[in-house]
Amino acid sequence: MASEVAPESTASSSSSRVGSTFATIMNPGRRGSSHRIEFIAGLTTFVTMAYIIFVNASIMQAAGLNFDALVIGTIFCAVVPTLFMGLWADLPWALAPGLGYNALFAFTVVGQRHFPVGAALALVFLDGLAFLLIVIGPWRESIIKGIPLPIKLAAGAGIGLFIAFIGLSNAGIIKFSAFADLKAGQTVPFGDAFGLPGLSVLNDPVVIVAFAGLLLTALLMAWRVRGALLIGILATTAICWVASIVNTSLRGQLLPNAPKNPTGVADFIALPNLGQFWSQRGLIDFGSLFSGNLATGAIILFFVTFLVTDMMDSLGTFSGLATKLGILDKEGNFPHSGRALIVDAAAGMFGPITGNATIATFIESAAGESEGGKTGLTSVWVAIFFLLTLFLVPFIGLVPPVATAPALIVVGFLMIEPIVKIGFDSITDGLPAFLALLFMPLTYSIADGMFVGIVSYVVLKTLTGKIREVSWIMWVFAALLLLAKILDAASL
Repeated sequence: MASEVAPESTASSSSSRVGSTFATIMNPGRRGSSHRIEFIAGLTTFVTMAYIIFVNASIMQAAGLNFDALVIGTIFCAVVPTLFMGLWADLPWALAPGLGYNALFAFTVVGQRHFPVGAALALVFLDGLAFLLIVIGPWRESIIKGIPLPIKLAAGAGIGLFIAFIGLSNAGIIKFSAFADLKAGQTVPFGDAFGLPGLSVLNDPVVIVAFAGLLLTALLMAWRVRGALLIGILATTAICWVASIVNTSLRGQLLPNAPKNPTGVADFIALPNLGQFWSQRGLIDFGSLFSGNLATGAIILFFVTFLVTDMMDSLGTFSGLATKLGILDKEGNFPHSGRALIVDAAAGMFGPITGNATIATFIESAAGESEGGKTGLTSVWVAIFFLLTLFLVPFIGLVPPVATAPALIVVGFLMIEPIVKIGFDSITDGLPAFLALLFMPLTYSIADGMFVGIVSYVVLKTLTGKIREVSWIMWVFAALLLLAKILDAASL
């Protein structure tokens, strides 16, 4: 998609200077906006995406990382790249740890394949570096154009299904039996456990609260309430605390990680413990990644998966946000697209430094655009609001896992929307997309879904005489993923 990554426009000298100084950012009138509008737009974007602080920490915690350190790291992951997007790229878009990448990191790379956390963070860092080299290199246009639309759409939708599956599991709505007999002596493995998924009993307090939170969140979204996901998380948290206070026997189920009942201001607001964050965050460990103790096939598989999904997610988000902002030209280019891509790619390297997975530009930035946000000042305000949440880390620790589950389910629903644009009338386009969609939740692995989707696309196009429709980059990706699986099967 050449239009999405074209170099910044040089049509006028004034446009090339936009965003180059802080004084320019502080003059929103140049785009028909105002300080009041930019402030409201920034607040709106922040409210609609603040849920990521709760959700990202709850997901990444599954990798064995410290929750409080994750919360602070998530905030920094939103503050720093968003400031660069505003002050340098002069665009009203916000960034934060991306859903899907954190799930791939925690549940597949660390959870299923037992990568040390430091090695997994090193892998994510290298993914960000590779993405950065691509966006600043002359080959970026052909690489991004070469990924077929059905695969791009299926990647986002499949990640949505995967995230929703995680939410259903975290809520206890779906449970896995401890042991499932299919035939004598056979079991069905699922991660580190054995069993088959099934609907939980509906008198389980956790399930009841999760359904209540899901219903409330859905109603808020139907009523077009700004920050519906965040409000849903907070309301579900309140339900858990009230229920556990009324009936103390429910505390262990509804609030499994809560340290105590909040009784004072310090349980909600406190100075951030930056020393704890710095000492307990996950650390990048290149030595562990290349020690020879990890399968080469697995390293290649996850590296390619992170890179491909990161590129497709970023470009799709940029295209949608630029269209809504009305700055996309006939060729699909928009001012400072090159700077925006560099910020997004470099942010992928910053995430692991804070102990987090890949950082992405959030489509929720469209909420701020809807309120009239047109300049980088909107992003500056978003960063300021996220920075203020550093003082709310104790309160965030009071949010139980079941409170974030409805948000995950709803986000999964929102991400499935691209499925309607997949050309299922063509077997060579539709089947690979379908297989990618199917395999991500069923194998509990985004990587496996991408592998099946990309390889099946190349094979079907080749065997049906449509080899010219397969770009060179798809051949490269398919070859790398096949090599990864072969090496993995050989335990290499």
